[in-house]
Amino acid sequence: MMNMKQLKYVQVLAQEGSFSRAAEELNISQPSLSQYIKKIESQIGMPLFDRSGGDVRLTDAGQIYVETGKKILDLEQQMKVRFSDIAALKRGSISVGTAPFRSADMMPIIAKRFQSLYPGIHLVVREGTTAELMEGMEHGQYDLCLTVKPPENDRYDCEKIMDEELVLAIPAADPQPAHEQIPGRRLPCVNIRVMDGKAFVMLTEAQFMQQQLEKICRKHRMKVEKAAVVKSLDAQIGMVRAGVGMALVPEGIERLSGKDDVCFYSIREPLLTREVVVLWRRDRELSQAAIALKDVMKQIEW
Repeated sequence: MMNMKQLKYVQVLAQEGSFSRAAEELNISQPSLSQYIKKIESQIGMPLFDRSGGDVRLTDAGQIYVETGKKILDLEQQMKVRFSDIAALKRGSISVGTAPFRSADMMPIIAKRFQSLYPGIHLVVREGTTAELMEGMEHGQYDLCLTVKPPENDRYDCEKIMDEELVLAIPAADPQPAHEQIPGRRLPCVNIRVMDGKAFVMLTEAQFMQQQLEKICRKHRMKVEKAAVVKSLDAQIGMVRAGVGMALVPEGIERLSGKDDVCFYSIREPLLTREVVVLWRRDRELSQAAIALKDVMKQIEW
């Protein structure tokens, strides 16, 4: 009565609220989508969508169809997980969600170590912001996520991978603040007050890193000026490189960005860090392959 294609078509139409936009998203013609939805509705004997008033909205039956479909497909996925385990880690794939800069900085190290141990299993790495990763986990798109620790949530389990330092990126062409080299720190250290009153390249309000910046400013009674707002860390560093303003970024960015046009500094006191974890849904049984990958992530000395 239901398959992955049917559920996907119904979900996309519900999300877009329009046959034309949904057809474009699914890369099919609008008449084909309309005919397909009518066929599904004929099979179950009632409408899934309310088409009155211009917009397309799920009916009560449509809501039940989508919610039940997700549960059925989740059970099917768990069955596949168990079948995969029987194969004794000889072949298969694991889907991992992570931020773009971790995909470039951390995942190559993880993938190389994992491949040496389990050459028949490949990793599918999908990138997104913290909010996008959590949404993907909610919809079962990833087996594991390598991300910052979220607020307490009884839907997920996680294990710590590392403490990630937040560092200050300043255009190299700007006057540089007083700094010192402290034993044990990779980067030269500056006083946190050097941020006060400065122009900053910021991320959007919904992004975790921007929330961290605002929290730090409130705690230390500082004010920073908004020079630009971007969505990605790559764009943020690009703006810093161009001299638009400074930025607060996670460590690791400096290893990918180079230091010709940007200077990176550690905050002396207090040391700014956030916890990076490997995350998975509590209600889904992890495959043996996913458990093995999780162990590899924890064993690497970051």
